[in-house]
Amino acid sequence: MLLGMKRRFSFWLLALPAVIGAGLLVAVLAPVHRGAAGAVAALLVAVLFFVIESAYRWRQQAEEQFSRLQEQFEASGANLLAHLPLGLVYIDSNGALLWHNPEFARMLGREGYRFKGKLRSHLPELHFKKNSAFSELAASRLVIRDRQIKVTLRIGPEEGRRLLAFDDVTDYEQRAAREDGPVIGLCIIDNFDEAVAPLEDENKFALTAEIDKLLNEWALGVEAFIRKVAEDRYVLLMTGSGLRLCQAHNFDILDRIRSIRLENRIAVTLSVGLGVGEESMADLGRLARTGVDLAMERGGDQVVVKSADRVYFYGGNTEAVEKRTRVRARVVAKSLRNLILAADNVVILGHEYADLDAAGAALGLSRAVAALGKPVSVILDTRGGALDRLMPYVQANADLAKTLVSVEAAPDHVTARTLLVVVDTHKPSLLPDRTLLDRAGEIVIIDHHRRGEEFIDKNSLVYLEAYASSTCELVAEILQYLKEDLELGKIAASALLAGITVDTKHFVFMTGARTYEAASYLRRSGADPQLVQSLLRDSMETVVRRAAIIGGAEVHFGHIAIGVQEEAVPRATVISAQAADELLEVEGIQASFVLRPYPKGTAVSARSQGDINVHAILERLGGGGHLTIAGAQLAGLSLSEAKEKLLTAIGEYLEQQKEQKALAEREQKAEHPDPAGGRR
Repeated sequence: MLLGMKRRFSFWLLALPAVIGAGLLVAVLAPVHRGAAGAVAALLVAVLFFVIESAYRWRQQAEEQFSRLQEQFEASGANLLAHLPLGLVYIDSNGALLWHNPEFARMLGREGYRFKGKLRSHLPELHFKKNSAFSELAASRLVIRDRQIKVTLRIGPEEGRRLLAFDDVTDYEQRAAREDGPVIGLCIIDNFDEAVAPLEDENKFALTAEIDKLLNEWALGVEAFIRKVAEDRYVLLMTGSGLRLCQAHNFDILDRIRSIRLENRIAVTLSVGLGVGEESMADLGRLARTGVDLAMERGGDQVVVKSADRVYFYGGNTEAVEKRTRVRARVVAKSLRNLILAADNVVILGHEYADLDAAGAALGLSRAVAALGKPVSVILDTRGGALDRLMPYVQANADLAKTLVSVEAAPDHVTARTLLVVVDTHKPSLLPDRTLLDRAGEIVIIDHHRRGEEFIDKNSLVYLEAYASSTCELVAEILQYLKEDLELGKIAASALLAGITVDTKHFVFMTGARTYEAASYLRRSGADPQLVQSLLRDSMETVVRRAAIIGGAEVHFGHIAIGVQEEAVPRATVISAQAADELLEVEGIQASFVLRPYPKGTAVSARSQGDINVHAILERLGGGGHLTIAGAQLAGLSLSEAKEKLLTAIGEYLEQQKEQKALAEREQKAEHPDPAGGRR
């Protein structure tokens, strides 16, 4: 109370000059008119009192508000100090504990305990320099309960006070050690046999020497060791810093190998698998082996950096080169035959919203399994409308109709003695019923899409060839070795041929010599071209809806078309894919994307002329496929949200390509400087 009166009195003293001025004014007016002087004096006194008192109250309120904010800030600061992920200790010049936060007690294994007395009695590992009055540490590192602790000392704001900070750096140092630790790599020339087969001996040696030279120069540039172990295989050893240098240049060795042009008509490409993040050499080697297998299953011409919990992809900007030999198809067919004969029954499963490629592959395999005398079931998710024209023919065929099983009834047909064959996908998230994977005793995967990070790990046999046009092409080759004189029948053979036709866009994209050979085999096995044509016909409603998507499409980044199918309609999968195909035929369009709604969110169909890698773009969104044909399903996103994410992914991809091109140009200038020494 007394303090408040003193503060108010001192505040009024500040107004003394104004009071003196008012008194002088009254003194001047008094000889002229006493009444006026009195009125003026009263008015001035009232005004001064009101103004000064208001100013005082305003200042008092401001001070109170500031005081409250300061108290809140101090409380927040104290709360922050108490919950920092650092152990904090306040001691005096004698080493006595004045305060510590809860994290310090947790570090010492005494959570919730309040330490008292000398700090050294609780932490004998901590040493101070002699005669330093606890102001200098003898060592800044401690080991507390098998954890690496970094200690920092600061002289406190008050005299004789010291603040100690204990930072647990164990995880950071272990991560840094892993990142800077050894890296093991395996390098394979993807298509070495195909590239050198037509060459004369001297040209073969020249090509091999050029590959060796480029790889050795690259390894030397990143301070790595490389050793050739076979004519198309190399072992690579490098450090974490060398790996980061390679990543910064986006593994430009891929472009340099691909650019080799001697007498080889087929471009050679490189696949590299790198194992990182493990202390054991055996574990690093295992990761490198997995990485290079993954790179080759994705079509080659890329680098896969594999750790225990993450996978990073680089490159993959070219289509896989078709293998000329069928040795692998024959080996796979033999292994598949053994698995079929050992199982009690076989269940063939396509991906959700099955298309003609999945259906044709499943029906074709079912005929071979039945011919081998084993019970077979085919599970096709007919949602999406892609199979609307095929299913009436299948159901009218007694042999095929009896194999069909609904998705809901599928678990009743799968036991621990069942062989489950998954066709046209390798991702568990794309299956109509993932529980079948756990129920089946053996699992076989047959697919032609580039392998992604998500994969069916539990498997007995994988036949994944990214060079193939379709899964139907792979199955058509397997069938020729699975059973001699196999009678596919008109419907199954036509379904297989329709699957190839759709995925190749009538034998235009991803079409090689083996694609035509597979089609020829199917034609000899009873495939009817007219039936295939009828399966691919569209209704007027489909044509109108497709035209609406094309008419409403927008062009982004100058050469990329994006269309949207606003409503979920019958045959939506087919309509969006066809719209993407037709948008690609527009002059100046290098890539097209069509978005459509599906029950879980938004799906995307993508097509490319080849200059833009739509697989790389959609892989950022969890999808994938091939360089020129890809798709993705964005669960939980509306059409507008999915479009924004798609535009972001496209922008990031184009920016990355631009940076790679600029880097390549700089390196080319560095390798071939202007002889005159001037600017080029």
